[in-house]
Amino acid sequence: MTGTQETRPRRILHAADIHLDSPLQKLDRYDGAPAERIRRASRLALEQMMQLAIEQQVDLVVIAGDLYDGDWPDQNTGLAFVRQAARLIDAGIPLVVIRGNHDAANQMTRSLPLPKNPDGSEIFLSARQPESRVFESMGVAVHGQSFRTRAETSNLAAKYPMPIQGMFNLGLLHTGLEGASEHAHYAPCTPAQLTDLGYDYWALGHIHTRRDHAITGGPPIVFSGNLQGRHVGEPGAKGCLIVDIDTRNQCEYQFQAVDVLRFLTMDLDVSALQHVDEILDAYSQWLADQTAAAEGRLLVVRVRLFGATSLHHQLHQRREPLRADLQAIAMSAAAGEAWLEDVRVATDPPKSGSDLTPEELAGPLASIRHVIDQWQSESFDLGLLENELTGIAKKLPRELKGSIGDASLTFDDPEWVRELIESAASEVLGRLQEDAS
Repeated sequence: MTGTQETRPRRILHAADIHLDSPLQKLDRYDGAPAERIRRASRLALEQMMQLAIEQQVDLVVIAGDLYDGDWPDQNTGLAFVRQAARLIDAGIPLVVIRGNHDAANQMTRSLPLPKNPDGSEIFLSARQPESRVFESMGVAVHGQSFRTRAETSNLAAKYPMPIQGMFNLGLLHTGLEGASEHAHYAPCTPAQLTDLGYDYWALGHIHTRRDHAITGGPPIVFSGNLQGRHVGEPGAKGCLIVDIDTRNQCEYQFQAVDVLRFLTMDLDVSALQHVDEILDAYSQWLADQTAAAEGRLLVVRVRLFGATSLHHQLHQRREPLRADLQAIAMSAAAGEAWLEDVRVATDPPKSGSDLTPEELAGPLASIRHVIDQWQSESFDLGLLENELTGIAKKLPRELKGSIGDASLTFDDPEWVRELIESAASEVLGRLQEDAS
């Protein structure tokens, strides 16, 4: 670690993966969805982060890559960042940024003149080699390197410089960090390798889940997570970290939420429920609790029903009416601050408690159930069904396509296809059982 020279306490804001103006992912397929509010979310989160930095009187802001989401569709994306960067620098707070895989040097064909830091230094660190940005007045040295190309597979950290004695040394790195996730392993390295460099804090980006990979006795090695969730696969509170450094260059950090909307999933076990109204009641109470905790943020919710239940066939056959009821609850109970993104029915029929007889095995109900079980097995190639369904969808009349909406035809979603199989099975089995009664 670095030396123990006495200096004043300092405060640094660590953020990453802002993905400014990231395009909507799937939600805009749904009629009536608050698409514009979601489209603006990343910009508003960036504004709130800068406001937080000013209010908290931080000494420095660092962004560990993926400020952008690739090349801009127009100049407004770049101008949005320039405006916020200038606001920060006008407050006397320097900003240090590295490029990640989404905004690597070769990914960006557009550029705008950027303001310089109060000390005259550039905002972005070099992509050619590791660079150190030393702030003598606050006793902080930032070491980092931007991605030159999107597929940066070399260990960038291996060439980072030695720490500067007596200063607080912060490593700024965009990395997959070997073993950290299933993400592509850009700029791979290990926590042990980072620890061995002797820095006081590692500000990481790329993994969108907040986590500290520190080794016992070593410095924090922290992914701050992304600033704003972009889809239901990025649930919960999002934001940045405030790192407080004492006079002996020891540090602690705390999470600060700056997101303006949150994606949430309600997983509801319906195995003990007897009526659909119980599902609505449970959702209403859950949503009330989540709305209170969200502190005015827009909630975008997916409901997932699971468990073996006597409601199985009814839920599959009446999924759209159920969705409408849940959406009505979201619109009324949350005063317009919640939107139901989707309902996923992953229930099973109740267990029979006994094996089927040879006669039942030969009957139409059991035969259909056997085929459905095969289709839903992990070994079944869903691509075969996707090809068939895509072909059918192309033949649908235009007015029918408009009435069901593109959101109903997500053939590239394996979970949705398996749910479609079960819904179709429930419809067929229900009609056969009605005919038999």
